Amino acid sequence: MTDTHNRFLGNHALSPETLMMGYGYDPFLSERSLKPPVFHTSTFVFRSARDGKDFFELAYGLRQKRPNEEPGLIYSRINNPDLEMLEDRLAIWDQADASLVFASGMAAISTTLWAYARPGTVIVHSGPVYGGTDFLLKKILPQFGVTSIGFLSEGGNKAMEEAVESARGKGPIAALYIETPANPTNGMVDLEHAREIVAGLHGRGGKRPLIVVDNTMLGPIYQTPLAHGADLVVASLTKVAY
Repeated sequence: MTDTHNRFLGNHALSPETLMMGYGYDPFLSERSLKPPVFHTSTFVFRSARDGKDFFELAYGLRQKRPNEEPGLIYSRINNPDLEMLEDRLAIWDQADASLVFASGMAAISTTLWAYARPGTVIVHSGPVYGGTDFLLKKILPQFGVTSIGFLSEGGNKAMEEAVESARGKGPIAALYIETPANPTNGMVDLEHAREIVAGLHGRGGKRPLIVVDNTMLGPIYQTPLAHGADLVVASLTKVAY
């Protein structure tokens, strides 16, 4: 099996444009097809019951990955060769360690926020944000005891600082959610200053709040939030031309 995740040629780091040609794809796993086939299947066959047990344990977080272990194929809702290649290549553009593809942008956003928000916690967010995100923050999450406090992107660092200070009196801050540039005003948020703000905070479990950035408006070719202090990046692929 070839090394399909090598980002270097000798000591030279390969550019994303070069890596897009074949990164994450091994032709020998697909009947030596030069280009990745489209996998329509919903389920995959295990070589043995033991393989199935190992794959499921890893997929559902029942154990940690072993050295050099790759997740096995189970069900296309969980993993699929086409999705895995897309995730690998998006991670390159985002300068990320890993990436996950969802059925929609809102699926990515809601899953991310649900992963960190708990009853009694607060999410500080920039504004305006995408309509679906706004509805989630102001109408859905409050039903589960999660408070949201917003600030205008155009208000600059002072507005962000005031929102964070207000949130501290309402409970642990789970996340600082930022959409920059904002939709539809193009308001910008200083991500490096956001990182400075959360560095001194203690959220749920004593850990600092995460910075989550919606990068849909620019995409990773024009903006890499992780390089400026963000912890997680979300984007809607249907709105970005790579």
